[in-house]
Amino acid sequence: MGETLAEREAGRTLEVVARQVRGGLTGIPASAMAAITVAYEPVWAIGTGKTATTAQAQEVHASIRALLRELCGATADQIRIQYGGSVKPDNAAELMAQPDVDGALFGGASLKAQDFSQIVKGALR
Repeated sequence: MGETLAEREAGRTLEVVARQVRGGLTGIPASAMAAITVAYEPVWAIGTGKTATTAQAQEVHASIRALLRELCGATADQIRIQYGGSVKPDNAAELMAQPDVDGALFGGASLKAQDFSQIVKGALR
């Protein structure tokens, strides 16, 4: 899930993402929630080289985690929430150090062995 640039600029990010989370999880029993992974990827960051700031990513991930707690209680702490959106060697460690960012999705960076390696090393810090 993720918002467009227009939605972000209108201050609607959390509203849009909450609607997407609720819609995507409709019909999934709370007992099955621990087995899912949720991904947040701002649409405006896909393939643009732009990325959310660490604070922006954490804000959205924390909001998702809070919504998951409403939906499935303590199981929310077991659900992985991954960030995608121009994850690169120079921002991966800082993004993944955030308390509610549990991993990363990355595309183009995985095509370059050196970049991929640096991202993985950054995640392990």
